[in-house]
Amino acid sequence: MNESKHDEYLKAKRSGEKAFRTAAAQGQYPYLPAMDDFVDSSALSKVSLGIMEIPLSMVTGTKTSGRQQSFACNFMPLMEEGTEFAAKWTSLYAYQMSEGITDAVTVFEYMHHFYVQEGNKRVSVLKHLKTPEITAEVTRVLPARPDALYSAFLKFFRVCPLYEISFTSAESYEKLAKILG
Repeated sequence: MNESKHDEYLKAKRSGEKAFRTAAAQGQYPYLPAMDDFVDSSALSKVSLGIMEIPLSMVTGTKTSGRQQSFACNFMPLMEEGTEFAAKWTSLYAYQMSEGITDAVTVFEYMHHFYVQEGNKRVSVLKHLKTPEITAEVTRVLPARPDALYSAFLKFFRVCPLYEISFTSAESYEKLAKILG
């Protein structure tokens, strides 16, 4: 393993271990949340939004519990050095540094958060590098009864399909949508 790539994995793993310890000490779940653990998406409507750039800051979990415990709650790796996981993460890091990751990850958007179905390690590497966005194939899962804020966001998104704009009041989405026509 190249020394600098190895060092980057160790830095990312230390960041993951720190986030894990901090979350556990605060009584929070230290791993990635898995959307399937709190939403039965098979019973909800879905809308394909296609491939788009999404903010990495809004990628907050994984779709299923399969990879959940490989990552701390900040998407940094927890797996030991010398594992297949660590080797793949390190290879992705090297590829990002030399060529740039261009393959879209597959995510589900639920209530203004993204959950990764395919591409957790790509998300981890890009979060480690503090990359602001990632290319993703997005499927929106619509809640049975969205709250007022999310309903306003959905109306706003039809006018201006951006995730980077986030408000804390429904009225703000409505005002900006009117300004944009």
